[in-house]
Amino acid sequence: MTKPTPEPAHVVIEVAVTALAAGGDGVARDAGGRVTFVPRGVPGDRVRVRIVHATSSFARAELVEVLEPSPSRVEPPCPHFLRGCGGCQWQQVAAGAQREAKLAIVSGALRKLEGLTLHPVAAPGPALGWRRRARFHVGGGRTGLYLLGTQQVLPLDRIDPAKPSARCPQLEPALDAALDVVAAASPPDGELALMLASDGRIAIGVEHAWKGAHLVIGKAGIVGVIAGSGSEAVTTGEILLELEPGLWGGPWDFAQASLLGNAALIAQTRAAIGAGPGRLVELYAGAGNFTRGLLADGWDVIASDIVAPARPPATRFEVGSVASVLDKLQAKVDAVVLDPPRAGAAEAIDGILKLAPRAIAYVSCDPATLARDAGRLVAAGYRATDAWPIDLMPQTSHIEVVMRLQRI
Repeated sequence: MTKPTPEPAHVVIEVAVTALAAGGDGVARDAGGRVTFVPRGVPGDRVRVRIVHATSSFARAELVEVLEPSPSRVEPPCPHFLRGCGGCQWQQVAAGAQREAKLAIVSGALRKLEGLTLHPVAAPGPALGWRRRARFHVGGGRTGLYLLGTQQVLPLDRIDPAKPSARCPQLEPALDAALDVVAAASPPDGELALMLASDGRIAIGVEHAWKGAHLVIGKAGIVGVIAGSGSEAVTTGEILLELEPGLWGGPWDFAQASLLGNAALIAQTRAAIGAGPGRLVELYAGAGNFTRGLLADGWDVIASDIVAPARPPATRFEVGSVASVLDKLQAKVDAVVLDPPRAGAAEAIDGILKLAPRAIAYVSCDPATLARDAGRLVAAGYRATDAWPIDLMPQTSHIEVVMRLQRI
């Protein structure tokens, strides 16, 4: 029997959405069996879509009409999402179905690790109102996020014009109020970063020079603005704030966006590696997010990263590339904790194997690169025992995973 020919670009077809992909799109198949990615699709939907990009192996489509909605399809809580805001991917997906999809993504990525126990997805925070730090775009003097699949800024106007804030329901209310103040002050076009500290103070970063930065200081908890970059950056007020006890940073520095989610991530990582005593090497340590708890657990910690944080944690801190730091470590190491960027830790694996720690806790925001790196460790004599997915970012496809590996 001849296989049907896949549909060409621009044609409108009907498909059934069966899953959610790691990038957030719904997954369907056209009449020829070709995988078709459908943004804003929900597993169980029957939809009409328009093919916008086609290859021999996959196609991308845009949603035209939901013909038969899935039982897991819900009304998105944010009107900006309905207007096409690309900041969230899954507001149309019920919370339980979001967690099922994230577990399926992690399970698929880690399927080759024999003997691994994959735990249920933990959801430590609220569905909305959890962001204590965020980045936005300013275009034509208006603040917003990109339209789905574009680099066109969709202005985030007030959801209710009668209220002084409520521009983005993903933000903690204090940060949303600060966004309202900044947006009304016409920041320069480019990137915009906001950070809420543990004491309620807020620091702002804008990509380019801003003569009006001083106008927002003292409003809605804003205590500092850094405008521009590098040697051209101008600081007004205070921008280095204590995000959590012992964890300091500025608006452009990386930190987990959810307070409750980060607490769960730290607790699970500490549980995975266990308590000291012993020598522990922490890679990609950043400002010391995990370092604080590891020190409290009795470990002798050597933390490292490519750059030193503004206020390093109270332990030995090595600055340099992962490979160079690992290469100069000579003493016995009992454990390694690493939290690499999305690209993973390929450059660290040989050095970790040379140290031969008895236990490894690998924290990952990308199950695919986690699987790749864990596979190398397993092939070299480690066993991946457990993986704990944690949903730090509801309404999106992002998922954090803590994995424990032990030397055989």
